[in-house]
Amino acid sequence: MEKFLARRLYGRDEGVKGGSRPAIIIATAGIAVGLMVMILTMSVTRGFKCQIRDKVMGFSQHITVTNTYVGMGIIEDPVTCTDSAFKALSNLELVKRVQPFVNKPCIVRTDEAFHGFMLKGIDANYDRTFLNQYMLEGGFPELQDSLGSNWIILSRTIADMLGLEVGSKADVYFMQNQVRIRRLTVTGIYETGFLEYDRMFGVSELALLQRLNEWTPDEYTGLEIRLKDYQRIDDGYSQVRGVMNELESINDEDYLVQTMYDTHSGLFAWLDVLDLNVWIILALMLGIAGFTMISGLLIIIFERTATIGTLKSMGASNSTVRKVFLRLASYIIIKGMAIGNVVGIVICFVQQWFHIIPLDPANYYLDSVPMQIGLGWLIILNVVMFILSMLMMLIPSAVISRIVPSKSIRFE
Repeated sequence: MEKFLARRLYGRDEGVKGGSRPAIIIATAGIAVGLMVMILTMSVTRGFKCQIRDKVMGFSQHITVTNTYVGMGIIEDPVTCTDSAFKALSNLELVKRVQPFVNKPCIVRTDEAFHGFMLKGIDANYDRTFLNQYMLEGGFPELQDSLGSNWIILSRTIADMLGLEVGSKADVYFMQNQVRIRRLTVTGIYETGFLEYDRMFGVSELALLQRLNEWTPDEYTGLEIRLKDYQRIDDGYSQVRGVMNELESINDEDYLVQTMYDTHSGLFAWLDVLDLNVWIILALMLGIAGFTMISGLLIIIFERTATIGTLKSMGASNSTVRKVFLRLASYIIIKGMAIGNVVGIVICFVQQWFHIIPLDPANYYLDSVPMQIGLGWLIILNVVMFILSMLMMLIPSAVISRIVPSKSIRFE
């Protein structure tokens, strides 16, 4: 009986009069808008965290190993890593890849301008997937290329600043005890949209920078370590730290082992603040949706006072009548959630594909609003919202027990 009556109250074929139909529409819209905003909030936050995390990992991987005194002079103290050390690190349970790098500050001067940045040296075995993904023009030279080690890859930001393009010759100045100059050929231009890195990093041959520093082939600025599962980064850190502790006594060096959360603590702290904002927005949207639902159901109950009185006079209990209106509320909630899901998901996919809403990379590290839909959190969000909305409907439905049949029928 509850199901039949609820459908009659909700259905359009009854010719609903008064405020019931507008109340149902407003309540449905409140649920739809609330859920849509929740979906957009969650997807934007997850998109920010995932894209920024992926770009940080692309530049520096999950764990880096450097000398404790890195950055103390013009030429940094190197990390010594022999083949046996590479093997020891590579054999760790959680380690997927170990790759050396050399960082060296430089200044590139052209007829138009000059700019200082960090030149990162990598070897032929370096995983170039990340940079290739964001390569706009050209790319890495082939191993048999006649350029040898005299090549450089710049970001679009630096290239535009200096007026360089693929194929241009660039005079690169290295500050040491005496200034050293190398003429390098621009073989590629990349753009990640992560302006903090784009304007500060170029890429060149590891061996070139080793020779400039007068280092041996086993000496590097540091090691980048990629884990099989970044969510176990603390366990990976412990394993790497254990190996480096053994190497400290062998090489008589002090090693600094840092996770990406250590080297970019300010950035990840900013992302953590986003999580707090998400909870605040979710609570506000749930409150707004609940308020519209409570208001709408109260209007329907007050307008159907005579119907409630008639049902009670025919022997229906308060519990039965409350179930009728709770079922009516469930129809409104389900319809509103369906609309909210469709609209929210469509907006997310449109933004993912077409990047309609732009961002300033200088402030947000990305050039457009990122959105990422996840089936798991989407289901949880829908289930939680439905349960909490139904619980809030217990408040207006309690009014039914106060309605006296004799008075309500006489009032009609």
